[in-house]
Amino acid sequence: MDKLIQKIEQIPTIPMVSQRIMEIAGDEKASFKDFVRIIEKDQALAAKILRVANSAFYGFLSRVSSLEHALVILGINEVKSIVLGCSVYNFFSHGQNDAFDRTRFWKHAITCSQVAKLLGAHFNIRNGDSLFLSGLIHDIGKIVLDQYFHEDFLQIIEHISLTKTTFSKAEKKILGTTHCQIAAKVLKQWRFPDEVIMQILYHHAPWHDKNYRTNSIIIYLANVLTKLAGHPCHPDEKQIDLHEFANSSEVDFIIRSGFDLDYEATKKLISDIQEFILVEANNVMRLFE
Repeated sequence: MDKLIQKIEQIPTIPMVSQRIMEIAGDEKASFKDFVRIIEKDQALAAKILRVANSAFYGFLSRVSSLEHALVILGINEVKSIVLGCSVYNFFSHGQNDAFDRTRFWKHAITCSQVAKLLGAHFNIRNGDSLFLSGLIHDIGKIVLDQYFHEDFLQIIEHISLTKTTFSKAEKKILGTTHCQIAAKVLKQWRFPDEVIMQILYHHAPWHDKNYRTNSIIIYLANVLTKLAGHPCHPDEKQIDLHEFANSSEVDFIIRSGFDLDYEATKKLISDIQEFILVEANNVMRLFE
């Protein structure tokens, strides 16, 4: 475990543009123009922000065609989330192996980010600015394992394929820790917001989150519903049964936490998600192609 931690601590930081965005997002004197000046230096990033702004989820009546317009419409915190999410993707965009399909991984991640936003609106969640980012990078610990602990990760994938278990159980067996804990360690090094770190750390167990439980429940649900909608992270991981999930102790906990969620409501949400994916097939769902 000491060697694992030591290697994680040697992972380089994310690009300066993202660090600068985090800095000025916390500066009350910063203006929209300050953000625009930084983002304009990266045209690929600017294009991705506009693609998200024009997604079906936001449903604006007119097309968002400029960064200034996107900042006004989305807000600074939302744009910050998009910038950080894209930076994490760019950092881990290299590397591919036959056992783990990165395209499938990012399709799951993008879907989860959009589902998190959809659930935030559905359940009238306040302070949901971090949902897109947390949904997008909730599984980033898996990419850290693939890129920096490749041989161990191959053993994890092999164990999943043989036993049809979950990533977390396979990771604990092989490494003694999980992708959730590894992601939290990396994001803390990168000085990501505590809210995002906690949502990712507890996205399989929101009942342990004492500070951001509501949003952690949203990320937990987004991950589950994304899989139920047909977009798991890996084809061999343990499948979720809708009936079992709807009648589980986990859903009981979610209902006790104030969420109106039963079998029919869950089924309807899955249908909405699948419809959204079809609508967004040529827009947000292709964000990282």
